[in-house]
Amino acid sequence: MRWLSLVDGHEELEQWVEAEHARVVHLDTPLAGKVASLISGSDALRGAELAAILQIDHLFHKRFDECSSGERQLVRIAHALADSSEALVLIEPFRHLDRFRVEHLTMLLSRLTALGVRVAYTDRTREHTSSVTFDVNPTVNEPRLVVTDVSYRHPLQASYAVEHVSYKAERAGLTICIGTNGSGKSTLLELIAKSVRPLYGKVKWTERPVYLPAEQEYGPFPHAKNRRVAQLQAVFASEASLFLLDEPSVGLTEQERFQFERALIEKAMTAHILCATHDERLIQAADRIVCLSNGTLVFDGTVAEYTERSALWSHTSSSC
Repeated sequence: MRWLSLVDGHEELEQWVEAEHARVVHLDTPLAGKVASLISGSDALRGAELAAILQIDHLFHKRFDECSSGERQLVRIAHALADSSEALVLIEPFRHLDRFRVEHLTMLLSRLTALGVRVAYTDRTREHTSSVTFDVNPTVNEPRLVVTDVSYRHPLQASYAVEHVSYKAERAGLTICIGTNGSGKSTLLELIAKSVRPLYGKVKWTERPVYLPAEQEYGPFPHAKNRRVAQLQAVFASEASLFLLDEPSVGLTEQERFQFERALIEKAMTAHILCATHDERLIQAADRIVCLSNGTLVFDGTVAEYTERSALWSHTSSSC
């Protein structure tokens, strides 16, 4: 399995594709329909095996647009692998995945390599780029957000994406919302932003929040060279008191992440930021942690309380 750098242009990618006669798979392609039909195609057995290997067979009865950003990424990968190829280049395959699914996908791709499938991939987080600047404008107004017992279920789905969740914020600070792919983080942020309406419960805020979704193809600056950096620069320039950021650091290089973290901490001194992420460095910088599991709030407390109680965090942090 080979990583292809794109910093100096696309020459390395193009050379590998030509030499290996590889199929390039872009994982930001919009898909529509039920997951089962997207994966299975004309070979139901291959689709079922791919779903089992990627641990997404529970998504078969969901529509693609009902999946979380991480789940969509896995469905796109399964959709790409459904077509047999001897050589593949996956463009940003690890985007939006939690730590454990990254490890699992790495193991799967290594296994495909051992079986004779030549696999290469791009990963912008490994690139070295020049630093960027995030100018932070302070907030004047006091933030106020009250989420009371909200529940939401996608149409025609039996289970709730978010169920009986309450959250309150009346001061500046950084809250990190964590949970595995599909736990309900993105849906909760959509409910707070009022992009979707809860079936039960209420969301109240005194000032409309700035909401940045996870998917890069959405939101402002569609033609910017580095769209995510441009979006984040606009976020920090805002003087709003409440911010909802969904996986903001995904796709940033190490240099960009360093500057982003600095700006995020500075902004959180005057505004309330609720950030859904798998980024362990952002978890360490948080004032408050909320954890979702299957749409339910299972923890709400300080970082110290979370690290003391979490067996997974103690394991992963010791291995970083």
